[in-house]
This record gives sequence, structure tokens and C-alpha cells, in this order.
Amino acid sequence: MKRFSLFLIAMSWVLNGPLISFADGEHLGNLGNKMLGEVVKAEGAFVTVKDAHGKSRKFHVDKSTQLKGKIMAGAKVEVESTDRGHAISMRVKD
Repeated sequence: MKRFSLFLIAMSWVLNGPLISFADGEHLGNLGNKMLGEVVKAEGAFVTVKDAHGKSRKFHVDKSTQLKGKIMAGAKVEVESTDRGHAISMRVKD
């Protein structure tokens, strides 16, 4: 019985380990959220983008963010981000 209990504990670690490690939301499964919109404000490390429905979202931009074009207020952009709001890429659309 003791071996069976240890087996169950070991299996729960093996099966739940990946779920726990992905719980923070920053893994490949949560990358690739896309948004099209207009830059409302670009201040410091944050860019606020408003979509066609009027919903605004603030994105964190750093040196790891791939930027294409001049990101400034009024620019139409496509943003790919994580669930936590870090911009993976941001590019100006014509």
C-alpha cells in the first residue's frame, strides 16, 4: 500500500508539473494575441492602442520588442502580445 501511495504522489508530480510551470501565462501557448488599432499615446516603455471598437489597451515595449515603423500617436499598428500585455512585435500598417 505504501508503494502504491508513493506511486500516486510521483505520478501527480509528473502530470501536474507542466501545468504549474505554465500557470504564469508567459509560455508559447499564450503568445500571439493580435490587435489592430491606432496608437493613442506612446510614453516611455508603454504604448496605448485603441481598436476599432473603442477599446484601449496598454502594451509594454522594451528592447526585446520587434518594432517596424515609427510608433507615434495616430499611427495604425498591428500588435502581437502576451496575455500580460508585453508587446512581442509592433508594426505600423499603411
